[in-house]
Amino acid sequence: TLLFGLNSELAAVAAVFHIINHATFKASLFMAAGIIDHEAGTRDMRRINGLWKYMPYTAVLAMVASAAMAGVPLLNGFLSKEMFFAETLDSHQLGALSWILPVGATLGGVFSVAYSARFIHDVFFNGEPINLPKYPPHEPPRYMKVPVEILVALCVAVGVFPALTVAGLLAVAAAATLGGDLPEYHLAIWHGFNLPLVMSFIALFGGIFIYSQRRRLFDLWARLPEVDAKLVFEGRIQQLGRVASAITGRLQNGSLQSYVAWAVTLVAVILLTQMWHLPALSLDVGMLPMDGVAILCTAMLVAAALLTTFLHRHRMTSIMSLSVVGLMVSLLFVRFSAPDLALTQLSVEVVTMLLLMLAMYFLPVRTQVESSSVRVLRDVLLALVVGAGVAVLAFLVMTGETTTISQFFMDNSKSGGGGTNVVNVILVDFRGFDTFGEITVLGVAAMGIYALLKDLNLASAKYDSLGRPWAADAHPLVLVTISRPLLPLALLIAVYIFLRGHNLPGGGFVAGLITSV
Repeated sequence: TLLFGLNSELAAVAAVFHIINHATFKASLFMAAGIIDHEAGTRDMRRINGLWKYMPYTAVLAMVASAAMAGVPLLNGFLSKEMFFAETLDSHQLGALSWILPVGATLGGVFSVAYSARFIHDVFFNGEPINLPKYPPHEPPRYMKVPVEILVALCVAVGVFPALTVAGLLAVAAAATLGGDLPEYHLAIWHGFNLPLVMSFIALFGGIFIYSQRRRLFDLWARLPEVDAKLVFEGRIQQLGRVASAITGRLQNGSLQSYVAWAVTLVAVILLTQMWHLPALSLDVGMLPMDGVAILCTAMLVAAALLTTFLHRHRMTSIMSLSVVGLMVSLLFVRFSAPDLALTQLSVEVVTMLLLMLAMYFLPVRTQVESSSVRVLRDVLLALVVGAGVAVLAFLVMTGETTTISQFFMDNSKSGGGGTNVVNVILVDFRGFDTFGEITVLGVAAMGIYALLKDLNLASAKYDSLGRPWAADAHPLVLVTISRPLLPLALLIAVYIFLRGHNLPGGGFVAGLITSV
């Protein structure tokens, strides 16, 4: 896993080589463990001591496989581990801390030798067996040893003659892994006296030394306080839950203003931290001229936005001012030749206003809570920072000299998608799966909305808690009469907008919005 993470072709070859070697010596060890379990009746290493005297042939096979796992020279594990050490030395991914990789690899090799030595000594030597379920143990039947013999023979053959045994298999597997040509490498048992060889011997003798000091390590472990890892883990989980509850209680305080302020603050932080990496503003790039219509729309947009801000406590007035903002944006889209955006914006604006008006029915006409000066200052600062940041980003997008994919769609919309409305051809043909995903999201949202509204009975009482009329009084007869013929007419317009969308302004999205209106 570490070799693949080094992100070099030669490291990937070494990883594949070690997987092949690991499969060979580890499979033989698993089979040896099964033989011992079958013949002794247990795999408890505290009981199966001294099996060399009873199962010498199996012991030799297991000891050779363990030596291969430890990386002893002239066995297959030694070759791939030496390549492993060499690749950690050549990696510079961690910069000044790259020395950690070869040190960690060598330490891993030390422990590999230590547990291999423990397996060999404790199982096949170290006294006599203790209370074995099957006593005395003996060699298994002949054909139980054949698979282990084949694998152990491969460990020796690959370790001594790598170019004649594993080279072809390694080349095929590594080429399939890399998906291309193989880097230059040499499989040999001797590459000279170098640092990877030194690391191999450090691992070998270091592992033997650690195992020789096992009694001191066991005594040290016995003196340490006993810790139940399950209790520690559960305690950390509960502590994490308490911290999360405290943070959630602080943030989820029921204030919509706070929620919006946190979201906008996050946007401001992202803008400020990322803007330093953007190119400098280029004021020399020409932009479209602003005529009287565009200036008038922009002025009304700014005025309506300011009016919405100043009168936000008068909800009905602020909603009407906000609708002017959306309308002016739609007109600006028309002015600058974006009819699809204009249709969409206008439809979204109508839907939004209707929903806000519906929500207003359940809210007081005026907000009663007064803001503190600190909150007002916070809102002003956030508005200035985010507004200025978005303005700069928009200016960069409109004036920057960047190569985009838009020309490709312009050139291939008619020939590739069969339509002249490039926007809709992109959505339907070039990015059809994206659109399908969006439709799926809309369907899920629709089901959620239906689940929330299906039990809402507006006619359950004649008057609400604020003294406003419900039921029949809330739906004047004139409006009910006018709305009934408007529905099929709106649906007819939606179908028309839908069918013309491939070549002219319109499409399924706008048609769906008209239907929802």
